[in-house]
Amino acid sequence: MNDALLIPLAVGTGVVVIVVAIAVVLVVLFATVSMRGRQRRGAKLRDENRHDLDAAHERVERAERDRDTAQEQAEQRIDPDR
Repeated sequence: MNDALLIPLAVGTGVVVIVVAIAVVLVVLFATVSMRGRQRRGAKLRDENRHDLDAAHERVERAERDRDTAQEQAEQRIDPDR
């Protein structure tokens, strides 16, 4: 084969290899950034759920205290000697 024909083929092959390598790097970078974003959203969601759960526990405790107070007041009305 003529050397003049092989040089453009080699250059073309080199360009294709470089373009494919850049594409692979971009895909990996995109996947990494996407996974990192999911981790942050997941952490934020867990924090919100934890906050909601803490608020629910506080409401339960408040409701139990209110119930106990109401029962004591009801008992005092029924039995004024106490």
